[in-house]
Amino acid sequence: MGYQSFSFLLFVGIVVLLYYAVPKKFQKYIMLIANVFFYVYADIKYVPFITATLLATFFAGRSMGKIYEQEAALLKECNLPAEKKKVRAECKAKAKKSLILALVVAVGLLVVCKYTVFALTNVNGLLSAINFPQLGMFKMIVPLGVSFYTFMAVSYVLDIYWKRYKAESSFLNYAIYLTYFPHVVQGPIDRFNRFRQQLSDDGIAFDGKAVSSGAQLLIWGLFKKLVIADRLNIFVSEIYGNYEEYAGLILVIATVLYSIQIYADFSGCIDIVSGVSEMLGIKLQKNFDHPYFSKNIPEFWRRWHMSLGEWFKDYIYYPISVSRLVKKVKKNSKSKKFSELFASCFPIFIVWITTGTWHGASWNYVAWGLFYAAIMIAGTVFEPFCKKANEKLGINTESFSWKLWQMARTFTICCIGRVFFRANGLKAALKIFIGMFSGLHMEYVTGDAIFEYGLDWKNFVLVISAILVLWVVDMLQERMSVREELHKQGIVFRWLMIFLGIFAVIIFGIYGPGYNASSFIYDQF
Repeated sequence: MGYQSFSFLLFVGIVVLLYYAVPKKFQKYIMLIANVFFYVYADIKYVPFITATLLATFFAGRSMGKIYEQEAALLKECNLPAEKKKVRAECKAKAKKSLILALVVAVGLLVVCKYTVFALTNVNGLLSAINFPQLGMFKMIVPLGVSFYTFMAVSYVLDIYWKRYKAESSFLNYAIYLTYFPHVVQGPIDRFNRFRQQLSDDGIAFDGKAVSSGAQLLIWGLFKKLVIADRLNIFVSEIYGNYEEYAGLILVIATVLYSIQIYADFSGCIDIVSGVSEMLGIKLQKNFDHPYFSKNIPEFWRRWHMSLGEWFKDYIYYPISVSRLVKKVKKNSKSKKFSELFASCFPIFIVWITTGTWHGASWNYVAWGLFYAAIMIAGTVFEPFCKKANEKLGINTESFSWKLWQMARTFTICCIGRVFFRANGLKAALKIFIGMFSGLHMEYVTGDAIFEYGLDWKNFVLVISAILVLWVVDMLQERMSVREELHKQGIVFRWLMIFLGIFAVIIFGIYGPGYNASSFIYDQF
């Protein structure tokens, strides 16, 4: 039941109807039933994995919560600082055991399911090179959304361990959070405390504005997905799927279009699920902030997949920044400049290696992570020199032309990274790069040749027009809330815009007899 399918829209309609039709005290049960149905409908074989993560992290959280309650009681009885220190150390050690158990189950399932085949393939490659017998291969089940719900579960137990908030006592509330059907497959990676605050124990009253606003966001997400992303996918898949047959400019065009495709695809999905969630009275964490308007790569990653970036910052970057290793290097280094660079660059390197492997068990994703690690570290190292150069050259860094150059530069860097991301393996990515620089090869793009890769001229005109609409709306959203402004308009104009959106999706969307709508790109992660 893909988020772009008619069956999903029907499912959402039924869930929203039942959700507000039942007494408010039963709304949570409707939500949990909907979550379970959605996940079982995807494939019942996925259920044991998410159930194991759910149970392990919930009860680990409860265990740590009880330990900290005991700690609070014991501290009241202590008079000396040494006694208090001892109590804290003992309780932290006990809590750490529960934390480790939860992480072993949650992260262990993620690693085993997602990376076993990758590890065995590479081990067999090494064994083959030295003429040793190879290990037996087998197919692993990769549960739907495992990368997303695992990170949510990990953030929950770590936040309790670090005493950011108390453990949840209601299994129902935590089960709803972890299995919540709008975010379980592709995120955003919500934090439990923010989600729990919106999960009212008294129920959520029907709000016509919220339902209408959520429906508008859903329609906009479908427009991005069905009109833009799936149409571009036809062209991009033809070129990248047969990259050895092409060279030059056509590979560049396919890469640029893929950069637009993945933005429309992923942000479209987030719009769909965020709209559905708003209809149920829950606002998901913001995940996109028009990243292609970014002026540098760090800003881009603060705007793209924001919940993932925040997760890595809170649970990997900061802990590594204050780790014993970093402190030891800073303490023992004779060069203050080196120690400062190590303290800022080493966490970046670890974060991006982890980010690459999180996205996929393949060397091209590792290369993608290393590429961004190199860009980010280079930016950190050369930032002082760039500032001095700009001053000496008299560049007005606040001018429109400079900011436009910065956005173009950022988009270009992102397009280079997309080659690693889209290619079917590291070797394919390297061959595509070689093909790009082997000459223009205008024969692939001149005349009617450009219309021979799955999109005729009508579809090209349509998709370019849709991209321009997306660009204009994104620029407007940089300055205002488009949905709020739409809500202020008269009812006739408001419904006219809604119906125009619906008709645009129905008439111009890529679907119908003989066509299977592409699953969202981030489904595979």
